[in-house]
Amino acid sequence: MTKTEPSVYAHSLSSSSFWLPVLFLIGGLFLSGCGTTAPVVQSVNGPDTLETDESGTFEATINQEEAGTPLTYTWNFGDGSTASGLLADHTYSSTGQYSVRFEASNEGGSDTDTISVMVVPPPQPASITSINASPNPVDEGETVRFSSNVQGDSPIERRWTFGNGATSSSQSPTHVYEEPGQYTARLEASNNVGEDSRTVTVRVNQVLPQVCTTVSEMNSAFFERNSSTLTSEAESSLQENIKVLSKCPNVTAQIEGFAAPGERNPESLSEDRAEALASFYQENDVPGDRIMTSGQGQVEGVTSKKGGTRQYRRADTIPQQEDGMGGGM
Repeated sequence: MTKTEPSVYAHSLSSSSFWLPVLFLIGGLFLSGCGTTAPVVQSVNGPDTLETDESGTFEATINQEEAGTPLTYTWNFGDGSTASGLLADHTYSSTGQYSVRFEASNEGGSDTDTISVMVVPPPQPASITSINASPNPVDEGETVRFSSNVQGDSPIERRWTFGNGATSSSQSPTHVYEEPGQYTARLEASNNVGEDSRTVTVRVNQVLPQVCTTVSEMNSAFFERNSSTLTSEAESSLQENIKVLSKCPNVTAQIEGFAAPGERNPESLSEDRAEALASFYQENDVPGDRIMTSGQGQVEGVTSKKGGTRQYRRADTIPQQEDGMGGGM
């Protein structure tokens, strides 16, 4: 037994010299992991609400002084996008509620925290997409109904002006034009974000007396021999024509002058007689653009040179109707 003890002791020393370094290595590795302080997420901050396409800043804090390095920071914004760092910016393209997750990690472990952000559409200014007036054209004295399509955030204020001093704040107002003409109706729409305006042109036709659609003849003017000067009798006769022309903007006057046989310079005389009527009409407020003149020269087939030729020393006014022509302002 005594002889064998040294050999056993020697064998024990030999085994210890092999295992001690291994044990120290394993222990060192274990102790190195246990010695790293894991991160602790202390706060995560960011906007509660964002508009689409608006950039938001997100920030996190951890126990940086205590936590071991290296540290890894990861953001997950809930829409498939990620970022790194304690501070990150992000933009959402779609509306909705999103969970934003932050994670900090190192060899000692990891920690996370989550916040929520609501993504909403941006404010919508008032925008007029259409404006209408019906009926249009309309006869004077008839009711016109106005309508529009306005988009934007509520509340939206509306202000209509109808081109004749009248206004309205209704959504779909009505209006009556008492005078013929062309009017520009305007809508202004506004909200807290912005404003818009649009116009529509309303044509108001004059309601014509029955004579304006039935007149086919007018009085002629007769002249002294070789004269193109209107007599008082001729002027009195033409006043009836002026009344019709004043009432009927759809009627124009075709004036034809004539000369009787035996009168001097029949061509120019007939033209002068037609021009005499045109001048008289214009002096009495008949627009010149509604008057046309022509000289017909000497009346053919008449041989008498006595007083009976008076009926040929004349100028005729031939009414011509233009359908759809209304009054102007």
